[in-house]
Amino acid sequence: MAEFVSRTIVSLPEALLEVFFIFLAVAFCVALHFVLQQRLRSDVLRRHNDVAGYLFSAVGVLYAVVLGFVVVVVWQKYDASVSNVENEVDATADLYHAVDGYTGASRSRIRSDLARYARIVVMQEWPAMAAGQRISWAAASQLEDAAYRVDAYSPRNWKELAAQQAAIADMQRLFDARRQRLVQAVPAVPAVLWFALVCGALAMVAFCYIFGVENRPAQLLMTAILVGLIGLLFVVIAEFSTPFSGSVRISPEGWQYFQQRMHAVR
Repeated sequence: MAEFVSRTIVSLPEALLEVFFIFLAVAFCVALHFVLQQRLRSDVLRRHNDVAGYLFSAVGVLYAVVLGFVVVVVWQKYDASVSNVENEVDATADLYHAVDGYTGASRSRIRSDLARYARIVVMQEWPAMAAGQRISWAAASQLEDAAYRVDAYSPRNWKELAAQQAAIADMQRLFDARRQRLVQAVPAVPAVLWFALVCGALAMVAFCYIFGVENRPAQLLMTAILVGLIGLLFVVIAEFSTPFSGSVRISPEGWQYFQQRMHAVR
């Protein structure tokens, strides 16, 4: 079932909007650099290239380490979120199968709770996570009802006892996976870290302005490349820090597949 869960949805309009904002940042920084070039003499700036180059290398290495570390962390979170969604869907499907050992009435009630839970996750929780909104208690209530019925069942033989033990284990996995999904829906990069990243980016761009280069168009091109690369990495960080929202997000296809297949389970 993993092939239906781990797909990544790419929203082209949102992605193009992000590219547009990167282009605006590049245009603004290059235009500002062009204005400064007209006001500052290149030969005066070249006198300080040795010192500025040494400081730029030190700051650049420090900023590259921090920026690369943040990119790796948010990518690991995104990858963990994909795996966790798979675990939640798998736990629900396993529980749906495990209660087959229950009597007809109890089995039907638990499976109805799971079916409603899957429907609420797809129809309500996924859009809410994509919009960054608060998650309602509807799905949690359905899960609590199913857990109560699983625990309250009185097995009459060894087969039903084994089914109950398997169902309890699957229910615990389901609760844990759901809790992890809700935690992972929260942005992974705090505001103070964003502040540090932005300040570092401004420092890197400022160093480009104080270098003196005879070929000024080439210097403007280097500024554009630097700003564009930093802007692109900022977009990557923003997208992967929120796995269920933005232009790149995890699809609910695993839940949809479960909904299609659960009626075939006897």
